[in-house]
Amino acid sequence: MGDSAKGYDFEICKVCAARAARPRYALSGRSCPAARLFVCGACGLHYIDYLDPAETLAPDFEHETPKSGEYVQQYSYRHRHQAHVALLASHAPLAGKRVLDVGCGRGMFLSLLKEAGAFVCGLELYDQAVSHARSAGLEVHKVPVEHAFWQANHAQGFDIITLWDVIEHVNFPAETLEACARLLAPGGLLVVGTPCRDSFYHRAGAVSYRLSRGRFPTFLNIMYSNHLYGHKQILSTADMRSLYRRAGLAMLELSKTHELSIPYRHYLRKLFRSELLAYAAYPPVWILLRLLRIKNKMIAVGRKP
Repeated sequence: MGDSAKGYDFEICKVCAARAARPRYALSGRSCPAARLFVCGACGLHYIDYLDPAETLAPDFEHETPKSGEYVQQYSYRHRHQAHVALLASHAPLAGKRVLDVGCGRGMFLSLLKEAGAFVCGLELYDQAVSHARSAGLEVHKVPVEHAFWQANHAQGFDIITLWDVIEHVNFPAETLEACARLLAPGGLLVVGTPCRDSFYHRAGAVSYRLSRGRFPTFLNIMYSNHLYGHKQILSTADMRSLYRRAGLAMLELSKTHELSIPYRHYLRKLFRSELLAYAAYPPVWILLRLLRIKNKMIAVGRKP
């Protein structure tokens, strides 16, 4: 449990504030050792009993091995970010638009937007990623979006704000999206991409947990993490619609998609906790998932009035 979580009552829902949340799952794995997964009886939010320490901005390291980092940067991220740029372009011309990417990483997405003629700005908390992005000539700030810095310097200053694989990591998702909405110019777009609880993986994890009486949480142990900047909540499409309404945004699009950030073998290692089993399972799993194209993520696009 993070230091900032010691005084927090997790029976009070982090979004709707109802005292209606109860621990439903006890998780235990490499990503989520000894964590409780709470479910709010009022709004249905699923979240673990961990908050990042409020006094901690960022460690001077990144959660990736050299091999996985190389794959992500050269293949997976470029392909994904090109698709994300195309998505934004389908909603508005990008030339001349002011874009903030929250959780911009090393800045590949920002660089692609810059090539499309947008004026770009990034927010990132990992020191190495900030350094890499700045060395590429990008404006990147290491300040959380809820901080007064953004309101003081960029109030209603952006036409588009994006959060790719970010909202599941933050302590309080409603406050994060509300802070983003305040930084949007009238008519601006807020775009969020995140793992979806209305997906095969989360539902299969819940079923395996019930059938095994908690011994095999399977995908739940992968989807949540009580490490620093880990996955604290996995949102459903209903959660996302509610969060956008609360932030005063009109939902333009809410779609599900198949998207993996890193190779299947990495997830198999986390699932089986064995390199040998992951290696043996990889070929049939790869074929099966390529055929099924399970939609495990959602993308929300909302507009500020």
